[in-house]
Amino acid sequence: MGLFPSANDFKEGKGVEKDAPRKTGVGRFFELVGRDMNSMFLANLLTCLGFAPVICLVYIGFLANSLPVMLISAVAGGILAGPALAGMYDTVLRALRDEAGYWWVTYRKAFKRNFKASIAPGIFYCVVVTLQIFLVYFCFNMLSQGVNVGVPLWVATVLNLVIFQMLFAYMWPQIVLLDQPLGLTLKNSINCMIAFLPHALAAAIVQVLFWGVVILCMPLGLLLMLVFGFWFVTEVSCQIVYGDIDRVFHIEENIRKMRDAELEEALKEDYAPDEDDTEE
Repeated sequence: MGLFPSANDFKEGKGVEKDAPRKTGVGRFFELVGRDMNSMFLANLLTCLGFAPVICLVYIGFLANSLPVMLISAVAGGILAGPALAGMYDTVLRALRDEAGYWWVTYRKAFKRNFKASIAPGIFYCVVVTLQIFLVYFCFNMLSQGVNVGVPLWVATVLNLVIFQMLFAYMWPQIVLLDQPLGLTLKNSINCMIAFLPHALAAAIVQVLFWGVVILCMPLGLLLMLVFGFWFVTEVSCQIVYGDIDRVFHIEENIRKMRDAELEEALKEDYAPDEDDTEE
């Protein structure tokens, strides 16, 4: 055995049986990381680029101590941040479906397809997150000055963070997977977060804790965003809620039917000239 082992240095494993059930939990996470890390990391970098304008603009409003400027910045930056985040979700959801294909080809097609549909959700997402950041900063800033804002406001702040992240956990996969109005998407998201409350709560806690660590570690948090950033929380939250979404909307079944129909249509086109030649 050399310095770096090769496949020949190990005994052959039993492999994976045909139609074997997918792994779950931590095993599934490391399976996807080992197989799709490159595509998720590249999508993460593009998502960071998409969020760079809104982060810079909102930070300018933060330095100016102006909530209106922060909200206007969130609206402007959300136009690009939404499609970028949709691209991240598309990459992760394809990995969860074990879908083969070249990442850049599928990412580019998905980005173009979801661009218009993800602008309004992107603006909504950025405005809500900006308000949440401002509210959390206000509470801690008052506390640092020796002023307690009171239990009701602290409870409202925590509930605001958790409830909206529960909503977003089911909203973004629908933006990517389903062609429907935003109002219907939000309605479905509310229904899902109520019906699958433990999963929605788990996905929200992951999001809140991770981004809380990123913000607390600033400026080191910028490095965390580049390395882990969006792919980590997106993968974990999607892994938690994807089974619920597939159960409700029959995502994989519909995709399978659509591909079978496309294959059948392609075969008809291929064999049509042969049939014409036979008749002659």
